[in-house]
Amino acid sequence: MPIKKRPSAGLTKKQRSAVVKKAVAGKDIGKKGPGFKKIFDKAKKKYGAESARKIAAASMWRNIKRK
Repeated sequence: MPIKKRPSAGLTKKQRSAVVKKAVAGKDIGKKGPGFKKIFDKAKKKYGAESARKIAAASMWRNIKRK
């Protein structure tokens, strides 16, 4: 069974906190493009509310700039 990494692996506690604050505020996260709210709304139409939250969160963590 493979070991799963946390989506925030490679980020400091300060960086994780900053990302979450930006997401809650609806600002761009990581790369240029739509904010968390826009991704959530698009996924909600296609998959439903609970799945949309997971999809938007995965997208958010995947697009973060890491050092």
